[in-house]
Amino acid sequence: MVAAAHLDDESTLVLDEFAAVWAEHERASARLALAVARFDNARDFAFDGSASMATWLRHHCRMSDTDAALLVRRARFLDRHEVVAEAAVTSRLSAGQVRALQLNVDSVTESIFVEHAAELVEIIALLTVRDSEQACRAWRRNAEAVADGPPPPDVPERELSFARAGDGALVGRFTLDPTIATEFERAIGTAMEWEGSGDTRSLSERNADALHDVCAFFNANHDRDGTPRHRPHVELNLDAEQLGHANCCATTVDGEPLTSSATEAYLCDSRIQRFVMSADVPLSIGRESRTVPLDIFRVVAKRDGGCRHPGCNRKVAWCEAHHVQFWRHMGLTELSNLVLLCSRHHHQIHRRGWDLKLLPDGTVVVTTPGGFTLTSEPRPNAVRQVNRLRT
Repeated sequence: MVAAAHLDDESTLVLDEFAAVWAEHERASARLALAVARFDNARDFAFDGSASMATWLRHHCRMSDTDAALLVRRARFLDRHEVVAEAAVTSRLSAGQVRALQLNVDSVTESIFVEHAAELVEIIALLTVRDSEQACRAWRRNAEAVADGPPPPDVPERELSFARAGDGALVGRFTLDPTIATEFERAIGTAMEWEGSGDTRSLSERNADALHDVCAFFNANHDRDGTPRHRPHVELNLDAEQLGHANCCATTVDGEPLTSSATEAYLCDSRIQRFVMSADVPLSIGRESRTVPLDIFRVVAKRDGGCRHPGCNRKVAWCEAHHVQFWRHMGLTELSNLVLLCSRHHHQIHRRGWDLKLLPDGTVVVTTPGGFTLTSEPRPNAVRQVNRLRT
């Protein structure tokens, strides 16, 4: 680390300019969040069929699920608390300090925060972010102690949240009450194995492997509807040309890629069903049935990967097969006339003024009642493209 005293005048100027640019960035971010709050309150996001402000941000601003959700939560917090918003816009509070306040204001403490907001802003404005976090946590403890209303029920605190990261890994956090924690520790301890002095796995890696074994054991021996080891627990898509390949990689029906080792493990004990795909002759049962058979649904799911309404990220499990040319208008139950839509967008498309077209290349074109046109490209078969690089 270079001491500030050793920096020349030019370097010091550059650092000062960077600090000024960063301060303006944070002020602009606060103004942006307030704009998001205005759109959210007016429900302007719904003009193109978006289900929420976060959905609109994901689609039009190409934000991740996490970033969109965080921005909307921050926007709503600043919108509710004008004192904090003003302090953020004028740089009296940094984004980290605003975050410290936001994390410690909930449904129990918010009414008290309204009374204390101005004073609390004055207190933390001169602190570091770390000290601000500590001060906000202390305020929350005091606020909870004097909060109006009956004491909270004696329900143990427990929480589990998780989501897919950009690299496909599952990340999350959990808080377990003592009873659940004991069961969890016992299960991990029972499933954990040590492979002797040659085992190079870290403790955290052995914990993760043990959790895998616990989940796999439940899936294979559950007592829910259906018999134990009912197949398939996981449906995979894999090109026939990849079967037997040394490094074959499948995807789930939602398009999540699996490693070659995971693919091989599933293929060791699985049922394989063949689908013949042709660009010239679409899979079809004509007018024989209005209900889409499972075999055809799977092919549609392989092509669409989830809801095809532009901007929607609902996965296959949430979706229904929609007849582009309505069944009552003599639409056929065939691949070229079917598209996956989540329940919300399926009902929306059937309302007056909405129109959906499925082009021959798989592109979906949606026209809103206001004449606004949105497009959704078919999911690229990225796994096939990557696999071809190896051949």
